[in-house]
Amino acid sequence: MIKAMALIKRKPTVSHEEFVRHYEEVHAPLALKLFPMIKKYVRNHVVAPLGAPEPDFDCVTEFWFDSPESAQAVVDIRMSDVGKPIRDDEETFMDMGKMISFLVDERVTR
Repeated sequence: MIKAMALIKRKPTVSHEEFVRHYEEVHAPLALKLFPMIKKYVRNHVVAPLGAPEPDFDCVTEFWFDSPESAQAVVDIRMSDVGKPIRDDEETFMDMGKMISFLVDERVTR
């Protein structure tokens, strides 16, 4: 499987509680509707930093795909007219200038 991750920061005008609620109740269901090729979709909301400064993100999002082609299909759909609703929704609660997304090579030891 292919795994992608995104570090997502909320807009300064959005509280942590509003960010989590909107992400879980509006954005995640919309993403699953638009991108059925996502096999697993996990949102890890930051609760508290562990002995470090506050991170510059509020959520670490994980996406799993069956193939590189299905991961690329999400990118293609997101940038198309079909993806406009997800892009518009992101603008309402995410600081898109601070979003970082990338593919990872996950190694599990235990």
